[in-house]
Amino acid sequence: MKVATVLIADPEGPDPCALVRGAPVLRHAVRGLLESGCADRLVVAVPEPVLGECEVIIRAVPGAGSRCRVLVCGPDRAETVRAALEAAGDSDVVLVHDVARPFVPPATVRAVAEAVFAGAEAIIPVLPVTDTVKHVSGDLVDGTSDRDRLRVVQTPVGYRPDVLGKLCARGADPLSDLPGSVRTVAGHPTALRLTTAFDVAVAEALLEEQG
Repeated sequence: MKVATVLIADPEGPDPCALVRGAPVLRHAVRGLLESGCADRLVVAVPEPVLGECEVIIRAVPGAGSRCRVLVCGPDRAETVRAALEAAGDSDVVLVHDVARPFVPPATVRAVAEAVFAGAEAIIPVLPVTDTVKHVSGDLVDGTSDRDRLRVVQTPVGYRPDVLGKLCARGADPLSDLPGSVRTVAGHPTALRLTTAFDVAVAEALLEEQG
């Protein structure tokens, strides 16, 4: 199984150089992908203003030097991933990951890659929704969603290369405009997206509890 991984740090997203648990978010994300043991080639797309800083961060991750390449983000995610695919070369599986989810367990990364290699066109890790979700019109509640059918989605999203290539050619966002053929594997609580200080505190508490 030959796996190419695209790690995206969106210009509008969290700062990939911000420190969490004493290290840059980008370092955590790269290290987790490499520790999965299935990231044969890693292409990291970052905003141009932090390109040099991100290159330094990645070079400091053990094992990253020979497998990683850093590119500047394109005008949108579809173009960013298209360019990253060209840089990564041939593969059996492509993983598209968000740097804002730096604590995805290596086992989850492997599960996504292995499910695609086993025949799925696209795979995404998910968690059950535990809160009650209401439909609201204005300020009035007008219905309740069946949470048994709802899932919280995470990354990396795994793709067969031809499926991902077609998505990008249509200008679709590979992290949110998923194909109808996408299937699921179990996600993990530590894979939450670090958008706010509260998210960071929750992730740190979960990681501390796990030791």
